[in-house]
Parts: sequence; structure tokens; C-alpha cells
Amino acid sequence: MPALSSPRFAARIAGVLYVLVIILGAYAELVGRQGLIVSGDPAATLAAIGAHQHVYRLGFMAEMMTNILAIPTTVIIWRLLTPAGANLALTALVLDLTQNTVNALNAWTQFAPLTLLPGAPDLAALPPAELAALARLALHWHDLGFQIGLSFFGFALLIEGWLVFRSGYFPRWLGLLYMLAGGCYLAAAYDYFLALHLPISPAVQYGSLIGEASMALWLLIVGVNASKWRAAAENGRA
Repeated sequence: MPALSSPRFAARIAGVLYVLVIILGAYAELVGRQGLIVSGDPAATLAAIGAHQHVYRLGFMAEMMTNILAIPTTVIIWRLLTPAGANLALTALVLDLTQNTVNALNAWTQFAPLTLLPGAPDLAALPPAELAALARLALHWHDLGFQIGLSFFGFALLIEGWLVFRSGYFPRWLGLLYMLAGGCYLAAAYDYFLALHLPISPAVQYGSLIGEASMALWLLIVGVNASKWRAAAENGRA
């Protein structure tokens, strides 16, 4: 792929897409999904989904859009970071796209409760309690798939944060915050996998949000130091 003709413009495109990914992802999780889950009550959860199908469906579509928009965002960030270390940038790209693939395949578990709403002729033989249990199980599977995806994403952010830190055309503090986001995602994922139940949820949520939002806003508002980026690319560091 030829060098970017305008790395600053490309960075700002990535920033726009990244901000959209954050906003849509937050809506999908907080409004379209968590906002309708009733803790400890599968029947009430399925009833809430049935009563607010439009909200739930919009949440599903928002999550699908994050998967789509994340692809060009990831590719642009890979190109921007390649001069700081080609092999590491490529490794992060593969990890990012693996996470995106996991999330795309996992999307069926979020849509599944809509197929289990009482009243469908195909479900007449199943009692409502069983339908509710199956719907809640699908949402638990969604949580698991989401955490599996984050385990890949966390490592990608650690690598990308290191490349930002050493690049010379991004500020070092931005790389540290991006690595913080990666560490928070990994902490949350492995706390989930190992059932440690550590009291880290608020801290990791804020840490990951601060790290990703800082990167997205920097790309959008400032972009990249184009002259230093071109110098790094021309010096063969990529």
C-alpha cells in the first residue's frame, strides 16, 4: 500500500469513525441491552425486551455498525503506526480484526432473545419460563463472547499504545493512556474468565473510556504530525 498522501487527514477520518464507534457501542450496551436486563429475573428481562423491541433492535443495529466502522478505523490506525514499527503494527492489526470477527460472530447471541418472544407459532410447545431462561442464557453467552473479543482487543491496544508512545509524531502521554485502556480491558476479561469477582469494574470502565476517548479525540481534533510521520516513513522504520 502506498504511503498516505495526507496522514493528518487520514487521522481525522479515523477520529470521526472512532468517535462514532464509541457512541454507538455505548448506546448498544447501556441502552439497547443492559437497560432492559432485569438482574436475577429472566422472565422480566424477556418481557422488557418484548415491550421495548424498537429500543433493543436499535441497540443491535448500533452494535453491528460498530463492527463495520471498526474495520476502516483499524486499518487507518495500522497505517499511521506502521512507521513506528511495522511488525508490531501488523500484529496489532491482526489482533484488532480478530476481536472484530469475534464480535461479529457473537452478534447472534444479542439478537436471539427476539426470536424467543412468547406468541410465535414455532414456540407454542415451549413454556414461557423456558423461553425466558433460553433468552437469558443467550445474553450470558453474549457477555462471554464480548469478553473473549476484548482479550484480543486489550493486547492490540497495549501494542498500539507502545507504538504511539515511541512514534515521535504522537504525544507520549497519549500512548500511555492507550496502553491503560488495553490493560483495563485485559483486567476485566480475565477477571470474568477466572471468576475472581474483584472490585475493579468502575476503575476499568473509566480507564478504558479515558484511554480510547483520548485517542479518538486526538485523531479527530489534532490528527498527526505529518512532517514527522513522513520522516519516519521515509527513514525506513516501517
